[in-house]
Amino acid sequence: MSDQPTSARPQDVENRRQYYRVEYPVVDRPQFASGAIHGLVSDCSETGVRVELGPVPGDVTLEVGERMGGTVRFKSGAAVDVAGDVVRFGDGLLILRLDRQRIPFAQILREQWWLRRKYPWRTAK
Repeated sequence: MSDQPTSARPQDVENRRQYYRVEYPVVDRPQFASGAIHGLVSDCSETGVRVELGPVPGDVTLEVGERMGGTVRFKSGAAVDVAGDVVRFGDGLLILRLDRQRIPFAQILREQWWLRRKYPWRTAK
């Protein structure tokens, strides 16, 4: 079953994301931790996490496609264990494509609700 309206034009369907994405203001970003790797989540969805990294020890290396797990700690106090494949690592950025351990849809909705209440003037993109 598709969540796409049947009257949508093909180009509209191609541009529509399959999952909701939450983008965070700098002061409200969740924390990400995985061993010696720490950072702040700039945006996330059920299936992906973009992390702006803090200092990474020189002996830590990750390759694209490598499996990795970690924990996302939201400002609400909720913590979610995630795991997936490294899509990008370098230049202060880590992007994970989550598979088996995703961010629950309910948590994504709670985050959107919380941000909309805190920042009612922000508009959706």
